Amino acid sequence: DDLKTEAGRYLLHPALLDAALHTLLPGVVDEDRPALVPFGWEGVSIHAVGAGTVRVRLSLEGDSVSLTVADSTGVPVASVASLMLRPLSAEALREAAASRGPDGLFAVRWKALPHGGTAPAASDDVEVWEVVPDGRTAPEVLHETLREVQRFLSGDDTADRTLVVVTRGAVAVDGEDVDDLASSGVTGLIRVAQTEHPDRIVLADLEPGADVDPGLILATGEPQLAIRGTAVHVPRLARASGAPGTGHTHWDEGTVLITGATGTLGTVLARHLVTVHGARDLLLVSRRGADAPGAGDLKDELSTLGARITLAACDVADRDSLARVLAGIPADRPLKAVIHTAGVLDDTVLTDLTPERLDTVLAAKADAAWHLHELTRDRDLSAFVLYSSIAGLIGNAGQANYAAANTYLDALAQHRSALGLPGVSLAWGLWNQTSTISGELNATDVRRIKRLGLLPLATDEAMALFDSALAGTEPVLAVSRIDTAALRTQHQAPPLFRALVPAGPRRANDGRGVTASSPLQHLDALPREEREQALTDLVRAQVAAVLGHTDVNAVDAERAFQDLGFDSLTAVELRNQLNNATGLRLPSTLIFDHPSPAALAAHLSSELFGTGEAGAAAVAADSASMEPIAIVGMACRYPGGVSSPEDLWNLVADGVDAITEFPSNRG
Repeated sequence: DDLKTEAGRYLLHPALLDAALHTLLPGVVDEDRPALVPFGWEGVSIHAVGAGTVRVRLSLEGDSVSLTVADSTGVPVASVASLMLRPLSAEALREAAASRGPDGLFAVRWKALPHGGTAPAASDDVEVWEVVPDGRTAPEVLHETLREVQRFLSGDDTADRTLVVVTRGAVAVDGEDVDDLASSGVTGLIRVAQTEHPDRIVLADLEPGADVDPGLILATGEPQLAIRGTAVHVPRLARASGAPGTGHTHWDEGTVLITGATGTLGTVLARHLVTVHGARDLLLVSRRGADAPGAGDLKDELSTLGARITLAACDVADRDSLARVLAGIPADRPLKAVIHTAGVLDDTVLTDLTPERLDTVLAAKADAAWHLHELTRDRDLSAFVLYSSIAGLIGNAGQANYAAANTYLDALAQHRSALGLPGVSLAWGLWNQTSTISGELNATDVRRIKRLGLLPLATDEAMALFDSALAGTEPVLAVSRIDTAALRTQHQAPPLFRALVPAGPRRANDGRGVTASSPLQHLDALPREEREQALTDLVRAQVAAVLGHTDVNAVDAERAFQDLGFDSLTAVELRNQLNNATGLRLPSTLIFDHPSPAALAAHLSSELFGTGEAGAAAVAADSASMEPIAIVGMACRYPGGVSSPEDLWNLVADGVDAITEFPSNRG
């Protein structure tokens, strides 16, 4: 009973399914039967979700069993055509434990989609834009991409269109090299654009010379894909294998260079390498070097432990400055490992991102990584580690520049791997310990990240995962604990997580997003006044969720969104939540056009159920925030029947001007 409240978080609560399978244990049904465990599932279907009580019928035949699951009223919940059983084996348990990687390490796998026959022809509602590097640098390619995406998202004539962005060789599928490293940052930037503007942009990576088929690309329903020959692949996170690699990093041999070394993450790493791995020569590089806060204390601490510490002031994005630092490494302590932890944040929504803000973040991450690669590729390194971010993999809203920089790092690690050079990019999630970067996140930001299913890592846990990652062979790893139960509560999990959290059953809708589980289902049947109140309550609930309030009463329906604490990023999140709840495609300027929850609810009523009284209420509510002198001036131009601003708005809603009918051509 104490778990029933969790039932809605799962397709089928595991405790229920586990209890049903307890009948297969020895002595429950058959005294002489050996202990059996589930081995292989076939023909599994979910018919309803969130059941808190179930009745189960099992039919046992030999080494397999079929199951029929219904709720307490007899409504079908799930069915399993065949569950193959195997005797419990201690040896099998040991092998399974050895092959499974540690919780917190995930690899990106490109899964081939089944062939779906002939793709439909693309409609006129699709635009195709191809990224062509033409020998340009990564920042130059990203500048052009940013301009194109901003044009598309801001254009009135593109509001109902889909943009297909095409790259060629910007991602690596099944161990490929990244042929177009300059375009690899586009992947991260577009993933953020997709998060902030769902269902507007699709990203496709093709082979050189392959024809672009928008119909095939859109037919998959996937936001990102890679086409190789006739096969269509999509990215999915999977738990990393626990199998160790053949290489081994000897941290106690030669010099280890750490960039961003006086920041929180660099300091943690330096301590870990000295205390756990016996590193003896560390070259700690940061912009301020010995003048950085805490740098002297760190040097004294590690020196006491027997390490030789060199603090160097260097902007790693400056190639010449970095070359001078590398040239100063003593010949008797040659460079053996590079770890690039440096980075900066400059968050904003994509439509407000400027080339200058993009370059600031790219320089610290991507430019610096490329210089490190170029200047050390001929040295005998045992490790080349890039601190990336999971923001690039999932497209974290508000971080288009940061995501672009980090997918460049991921691609660089794959490029080095293809060249036979050491290279791993660690796409970190959130840490418990506040860093220079994570310290800029406010409480709302942290709650947003947790809603994505990402749980913060303790420092000791993070360093243990660092060691495990370096012992393997994967060039790119996401390093984070993932709360799959939290992901199941979302309207739709990020596509990258779909292999970890399968999608629930889809329900047919009426074209406006009205489904059996939609908030709109009961709104249709309500009287107008009750419907207006229900919509206001819906908006307040979504506002509370976005801002992290546990009580919806903390949201005053008449208070301006700006006063409630909204910024451009939370505005985008609210818009997306309301799109999911209503089935509408609302603009990113939503809360600026309708500046309070009450005004926004009235607008939603007008959009969902037509104009008339609801439409008048919507524009009347909006008028509260408009310039009163302008309203009076407009009213004075229409003296016939207009005695107040409210009368004017009613005229607009009714389609008249108090003198004559509106002309039929309103374009």
